[in-house]
Amino acid sequence: MTRANPLDPVVPLGADQQHIATRAQLRRLGAPSGTIAHRLRPGGPWQQVLPRVICLQSGRLTVHQRMRAALAYAGPKGREPQPGEVLLTGFAVLADAGLPSAGHPGDLSEVDVLIQGQRHVGDRQFVRVHRASGVMPGGFERDDGLWSATVARALADLAPRETGPRRLRALCAEAVQRRHCELGELLDQLLARPGALALPQVARVVEDLTAGARSVVEGEAREVLAHAGLPEPLWNPVLFLDGRFLAVPDAYWPHACVALEIDSRAYHLRPADHERGLTRANRLTAAGLPVVRTTPTQLRRDPAPVLHELTALVTTGPYGRHHRITWRRAR
Repeated sequence: MTRANPLDPVVPLGADQQHIATRAQLRRLGAPSGTIAHRLRPGGPWQQVLPRVICLQSGRLTVHQRMRAALAYAGPKGREPQPGEVLLTGFAVLADAGLPSAGHPGDLSEVDVLIQGQRHVGDRQFVRVHRASGVMPGGFERDDGLWSATVARALADLAPRETGPRRLRALCAEAVQRRHCELGELLDQLLARPGALALPQVARVVEDLTAGARSVVEGEAREVLAHAGLPEPLWNPVLFLDGRFLAVPDAYWPHACVALEIDSRAYHLRPADHERGLTRANRLTAAGLPVVRTTPTQLRRDPAPVLHELTALVTTGPYGRHHRITWRRAR
């Protein structure tokens, strides 16, 4: 007579859950407590990765296993979570979306998860817990079966802890540029948290996005121009000549018909974008509009020549075919 192996029902978890299971799941499948403890012994084939969360194999966890383990840890005790009850958020979502400033998913040292506000679950090891201040936001099921918040919500959850404004600026700009979220959706999520504008890094990002700035460099340029006393330009406006598309300069003073172009390969999405930037400046010049060109390095280290040129042009315009040029704000 063949004796039944008490671990046979556990085998499907290897395929369905990437070898990540909770202790409660194992018990419901009939695995005896003694067997679980034996397999978790030092040098045993299983490992305890988080409270109540077990990996049914030894060795280093994969990126997917770490995310699944984080969701399992943050889930409700004693029962399976409902779809969307616990969500990946923060850098786990942004890196998976491919935002350059979020880094590669495999390099993340922590996994951010979002839970309902009234639940008592704290940060543990590589898990950072965020709480929804009201109703849990809608999430979606990824191709790998894990539940995730949207990119806009992930940015909003990350914002209070991301005290350095430069990376938050970059992440928000990349999300909008790469069309992972609409500008209005991102602003709604950033401002939904009570007291959000009291956080300097959030207030600065909201100001940049609202003004039309779409990169870290443009946000920094806004500060340089404001400090020099120049009037606020339009950022990334769509310009038209006689009703036909002309160009989208980085910054534009409509009363003077003066454009500013910030040249940097590092802040264009693709190499072809840099070439388009050169073409854009040529189109503006051909229409009789002066274009002041600079680089991020010059703006940071020695902005005086650029500011002097801009001030002279902005105060003596308009130039070119100004009466034939119209514009629309960045979206």
